[in-house]
Amino acid sequence: MSSPELWFISGIGPVDLENAAVALPESVEDQTRKILANLEKILQQRGLGREQVVSVRIHLIEFKRFYERMNRVYATFFAGAKVPARSCVGVAALSRGALVEMDFIVRDPS
Repeated sequence: MSSPELWFISGIGPVDLENAAVALPESVEDQTRKILANLEKILQQRGLGREQVVSVRIHLIEFKRFYERMNRVYATFFAGAKVPARSCVGVAALSRGALVEMDFIVRDPS
């Protein structure tokens, strides 16, 4: 019997995975959607789904201004699935001027 493997996916930003030159989405909602779409692509490449995400760490600039807006999008992504553990921290700045960035821990049961 093999034990589950953990995947650490860090620094996922709202970038276009196919073309890094594409401008970032402007709103925190669209940036959050892009990050979660990027996660979905990464998980699919490994044959995994969002239900295998066990932990999320969110880095957010202007925490008071953007938390609720980011959280509404985040909640829809994990709706109906087991909600992973989560922490959300405010930061001074992120790469490429992003408003939000996320790290994920994923449990690969195979």
